[in-house]
Amino acid sequence: MLYRLNNQYLSVEINSLGAELKSVKNINNNIEYMWQANPEFWGRTSPVLFPIVGRLTNNTTLINKQTYEITQHGFVRDMEFSCIEQSESHLLFLVSSNEKTRLLYPFDFKLTIRYTLQENELLVQWQVHNPNSETMPFSIGAHPAFSTQLQAQDQFEDYEVSFDQAKQYYLWQLNDAMQLVDKPVVFQESLQTFALSYHYFEIDALVFPHRQINTISLKNKHHGHGVTVDFTGFPEVALWTADGKNKRSPFLCIEPWFGYADLENGAPELTHKAGIQHLAAGEQFNAQYGITFF
Repeated sequence: MLYRLNNQYLSVEINSLGAELKSVKNINNNIEYMWQANPEFWGRTSPVLFPIVGRLTNNTTLINKQTYEITQHGFVRDMEFSCIEQSESHLLFLVSSNEKTRLLYPFDFKLTIRYTLQENELLVQWQVHNPNSETMPFSIGAHPAFSTQLQAQDQFEDYEVSFDQAKQYYLWQLNDAMQLVDKPVVFQESLQTFALSYHYFEIDALVFPHRQINTISLKNKHHGHGVTVDFTGFPEVALWTADGKNKRSPFLCIEPWFGYADLENGAPELTHKAGIQHLAAGEQFNAQYGITFF
């Protein structure tokens, strides 16, 4: 079911399936900022990644010495959420563990996602609650895809990416098994802004670890429209577009994460997995990021 938020600046649509942000339109010029999930390229718009981010080696992990299969980015993105609060400015969605999720991930959980619209910004807040009597290992991440065709004539290469400061950045690369390699690779020269090009995504994604970046802007160099994502406090962020080697996918994902794919030669146990969050019994994990549309 689609839920909507509107003000004098933006019109927002969120699907209760996955509590997924599906559309953000500028009221004044009708610009659609979000990728519209054309399956020819990628059939999602902004999935929420939980209880893992990225891919597990062979899609499996060990939890309390038992083997569990969890596919890439987890299963919450395909679950139906309940809308438990609704006002003119916010929507609050809830999903909880059930018999099916326990077969994949043997922990009870409650996940709420709040969307708040304030002027030309959408604030996204997560709360993970652990009702178990033991510590719960998990990861959570965002995967919003922003259109690089804000106007009909736009090309991918018309857009540039800007970080919050000018410095030398470095990446983690992916190996053939889609595992991250924990060996920092220099990303170009010291910079703050770079022009988009598909060649960056021939290796899948640009993954920036270790709290290097707090905000990322995506802006068209000609007409100046775009987005800024503020994810201060998130330890990792990735940039991705679908199959940069073979397709001209007209979107860019800006993905702030708490957690990431398995490392090369990483521990098979979920609780020992690099980047995993450990939530104590009865406790709550809170995080938020904001998207400004211009």
